[in-house]
Amino acid sequence: MPAAGRLVVGFGESRPGQAASRGLSIMLAGGAQVVAPAAGRVAFAGPYKGYGLIVIVEHAGGWTSLVTGLADIDCRVGDNLVGGAPLGRMGPGRPILGFELRRGGQPVNPLDFIRP
Repeated sequence: MPAAGRLVVGFGESRPGQAASRGLSIMLAGGAQVVAPAAGRVAFAGPYKGYGLIVIVEHAGGWTSLVTGLADIDCRVGDNLVGGAPLGRMGPGRPILGFELRRGGQPVNPLDFIRP
């Protein structure tokens, strides 16, 4: 996981007027550090319409992580990261982090890959 916080929307859940979630929405503490969930290369880092600042990391085996809602970004396109490397920080208050995991472009539930 890119950060520890409280899950507010799970994979596949829907809210009134919204489509089913393709990832997780996690409430974090203001200013929380967000990290790469696994080793990979930064494919995109910057603003993206409707999502604020985002980072997309390409991992081995056709996996991709998308992290949205950042206030600051600490990496650049082309950076090779180890798991746990800083991606950025959340803003003040009770910010919501968006986290999607995809394999071959298809969304998968990140919670299926967390080891107890």
